[in-house]
Amino acid sequence: MLPQDAPPPIPAEGIWSGDPRDLPNWDAMPRRNRRRRRRAGYPIWIKYLAWCVGLALAVSIAQIAVQAVRSDPRDAKAFAERELRLSTLRPGERVLAKVSVWQRPAIDYFRATRGLLVLTDAAGDSAHPIGGRLIFLGLQPRDPLSPPDAPPTFEDRSWPIDTLATVSPTRTLFFLARGLRIRTPAGRVTVGVPSPESESADSLLAALGRKYAQLRAVGWQRREERRAQDRARSTLATQGRGEWFHTVRRGEALASVARMFNTTPEEIRALNGLAGDKIRIGEKLKVKGRTKQSVPFPQSVTPEPP
Repeated sequence: MLPQDAPPPIPAEGIWSGDPRDLPNWDAMPRRNRRRRRRAGYPIWIKYLAWCVGLALAVSIAQIAVQAVRSDPRDAKAFAERELRLSTLRPGERVLAKVSVWQRPAIDYFRATRGLLVLTDAAGDSAHPIGGRLIFLGLQPRDPLSPPDAPPTFEDRSWPIDTLATVSPTRTLFFLARGLRIRTPAGRVTVGVPSPESESADSLLAALGRKYAQLRAVGWQRREERRAQDRARSTLATQGRGEWFHTVRRGEALASVARMFNTTPEEIRALNGLAGDKIRIGEKLKVKGRTKQSVPFPQSVTPEPP
């Protein structure tokens, strides 16, 4: 028999005596030891699954990179400038500003369309008084399976400079790259701008700002002309309902005055209380009374106000 105050014997390594008092006090252990105790070993199939998923992801990224490099158009800027000069510009149309841009569709994001965004001084018309066009000319990505000498294909879009088409700066490529957003009634187009082309993009926006300033000035001028015409029509309508007078000049008779104002001598005599056809030079005759409907002015003479 052991003394009562003696400590319990230490069990041999890997053998438990069955007494719960022989277990270590896990709550009193350091935190790292407790965490190590709670962590259980993962099944081996989870590790193999993680390795397979990682390998498949790496292969997919490598394939996407290879396809993007092979389909990326070479010398896109040179091809776009040649196409712009030979086929897109109209006779006499000059380039005011241009910037190299790229566009990535959401469906095929890794195959970019690279080209030019150009502002020109195209001739205007009544609908577009200041003229000008905004052109997007993009070289579409090559098919990786196509031969190297296949002819390039272009995406050509153009918009007239008016209040319905606006260009504003934005961000693209997960907000990492600078971009330009073109809003039109037909839809919205967003293109990216490479970092070396930032100054060219600023120049294009400044040129567009001057175009829009001219457009606002023309719009203000047309608005004032319309208002003046409306005021003139309103004045003529008011005068056409009012009384008309005419001062008799040398050589005029009652019949000739009636013909000038599309009336009859009888109506003029009734309006002025005349007994006969005798009128005097300098006499002011009433040639029309007040009417509910506006009467157009005669073409040969202008009535005098009351």
